[in-house]
Amino acid sequence: MKPRVLIVENSWTMRETLRLLLSGEFDCTTAADGEAGLAQALTQPPDVLLSDVNMDGMDGYELCRRFRAESTLKDIPVIFVSGYQPRESGGGADEAAPDVYLVKPVKPQVLITEIHALLRRDGNGPNATAVAAKARR
Repeated sequence: MKPRVLIVENSWTMRETLRLLLSGEFDCTTAADGEAGLAQALTQPPDVLLSDVNMDGMDGYELCRRFRAESTLKDIPVIFVSGYQPRESGGGADEAAPDVYLVKPVKPQVLITEIHALLRRDGNGPNATAVAAKARR
């Protein structure tokens, strides 16, 4: 069973590009905005959230904040892929900060590697037991 990645991106072209790029190794679902992405995640939690930052309505930071506030979603790793540099943090733990922030253009292998690294780090995904067992050998 492939790990589930929820792609939240307002650009149809970018959303479909990411879905096609990742679908070989991941079970990808998509949402066109933060509200739809949150609703989808609440009904079927992903193993990783991959989100754009600048979206109308709920932006990526608010989506991340809402994920962290939900007991069923709070431990899901979040990756931002954006055409902009990350915003400055006010110091301390920022509940809206993603686990990984990548600036476009992103090389496909870099994105795939980051997703796998987060899944291994957090022990998430359907292969978490197999990965943990392999790591102990």
